[in-house]
Amino acid sequence: MVTAKRPNLKFLIFSFLSLLFLTGLNCNKNGANADPIPVPIPPQHPFLKGADVSWLTQMENTGIKFYNSSGTEQECMQLLKNTGVNTIRLRVWVNPANGWCNTADVIVKATRAKNLGMKILIDLHYSDSWADPGQQTKPAAWAALDVANCNQLLYNHTPTVMNTLKSNGITPDWVQVGNETNDGMLWPEGKASVNMANYAKFLLQDIML
Repeated sequence: MVTAKRPNLKFLIFSFLSLLFLTGLNCNKNGANADPIPVPIPPQHPFLKGADVSWLTQMENTGIKFYNSSGTEQECMQLLKNTGVNTIRLRVWVNPANGWCNTADVIVKATRAKNLGMKILIDLHYSDSWADPGQQTKPAAWAALDVANCNQLLYNHTPTVMNTLKSNGITPDWVQVGNETNDGMLWPEGKASVNMANYAKFLLQDIML
């Protein structure tokens, strides 16, 4: 009867460890010659620091001046930029009684912001004065119009403002459709708590231009 010899356990362990060692050296050698894999750099988005300066031209017209921390007089938007502001918001009223914040006045301020390299947000109020949660008064010229005719004037007003900006070399970074429209706009027809369907029509008319 022939008895088979049992394999030497120490020899098997030594052989296995030697194989692992040699494999590791080969991997290191190949890895040293390989081109490193580039690590993608995430895009850097600047933090937006904004100010609404819609009253600026009217304030300047009354003689108000602005000064930096050293007491030196400085143009307001330049002063804001020097303190880190990089974005300007400007409201647009349809036909304000004194002319301030109408399309022509907005062009003056938007041009100044553009020349300083600032981002611009245009805020369309669809009113002759303040539009906010407590009042969304239709422009006086639209007061007696029904929903269909208001829709048509919305269709006319928004592109008129935008095309005027464009013809003056200004492309806003953002356009805000309505201001603080918690309960709709163009009251009473577009008051959301009373007639959401009308408010939706007005809003869609702006968005779907």
